[in-house]
Amino acid sequence: MIFLLRPPQTYMPYGLPRPRPQQDRWNDDVQRAYGATQRVAPYDPNAAPAPRTDTVGRLKELAELRASGVLTDAEFETAKAKLLAEDSA
Repeated sequence: MIFLLRPPQTYMPYGLPRPRPQQDRWNDDVQRAYGATQRVAPYDPNAAPAPRTDTVGRLKELAELRASGVLTDAEFETAKAKLLAEDSA
């Protein structure tokens, strides 16, 4: 004779719905908790777009300053590394 093991039935009690004001308070609490986790500011259609940095143009300016003698080679390399680090970020 084969006996099959049957898992016990799960009991899921029926809960009465919450009163509307209590449900609204709960919804507000959940929305506030969710809003606190957002790290990005909400989209503002009136905000001006962030200016794009012209990396190539800035590198050319640095090269001209180095060629004219305003910047030394070490200063040029430092400024170039900083500019490229900002661009990659």
